[in-house]
Amino acid sequence: MISLLNPVLEDADKFPPLPALVLAIEDAVDSPESSFEDIARIVESDADLASRFLALANSCFYNYPITIASIPDALSVIGLRNTRNVSLSLSLPRVLKQTPEFPVPTDQFWRHNIAVGLCARLIALESRDANTERHFFAGFLHKIGRPLIANLFPEEAKDIYRRTQKKEIHYQQAAHSALGFDDAEVGAAALQHWRFPENIVTLVRHHNKPVLARNHLRGVSLVHIANFIVSALDLGESGDRFVPEFSEAAWGYSNFDESKLSTIVAELLRQLDSVCHVFLSPKIESR
Repeated sequence: MISLLNPVLEDADKFPPLPALVLAIEDAVDSPESSFEDIARIVESDADLASRFLALANSCFYNYPITIASIPDALSVIGLRNTRNVSLSLSLPRVLKQTPEFPVPTDQFWRHNIAVGLCARLIALESRDANTERHFFAGFLHKIGRPLIANLFPEEAKDIYRRTQKKEIHYQQAAHSALGFDDAEVGAAALQHWRFPENIVTLVRHHNKPVLARNHLRGVSLVHIANFIVSALDLGESGDRFVPEFSEAAWGYSNFDESKLSTIVAELLRQLDSVCHVFLSPKIESR
């Protein structure tokens, strides 16, 4: 089979465009000439985005001890390094929605992804990782290749989804059989196009098989473990009918203390609805 992925990579415009405001934030964060105040003004220019930034900064995700009432303060809590990733991630549930080719309800699909992101971040926090936010974003983004395949290859996507629902086969395997590549590869290609950091791209590309990741082995393993836990807990919907295969090697790469698992799950369940509200609610009330 001739892979269809190369033409997609050669024509990056096939990927859905991001909102102009998100691109403006991305450019400002990447520009050495932009100040902190410049970036805050861009976020403040959109009431919905500003409300979501404030809601996230005040959520149990950060567990900040005082109420955050301004965008500059919210950006200080979130961090400029993460501002572009937050703005991009906040936009995706409105860019990648349910389609006939991938008929998983939008809110349930993103609930699954948010849960994986939270779980990966909590494991990283428990393991005292220096950059826990990248694990959240990688988990949040790990399955975006599925709605993208529905947009890019609608006929093949219908068959892929049908096979996952009628046969004992995972979406990843059905996609590879139909296209010659899987949803993780498509998602990673999109993230590169959207200029996400390479470490997040790598975590998404290899989360199904951590052993294939030459770099960021530990981070990839954390996302792999988180995906398995969330799938076993049946939080949201991913398009798979059963729990994915688990790589035993991931435990070794992750250095995660399995005795902490019940604590991780309890905290995940405590945070999930609050963070889902920030990302998925049609409207966030201004503070």
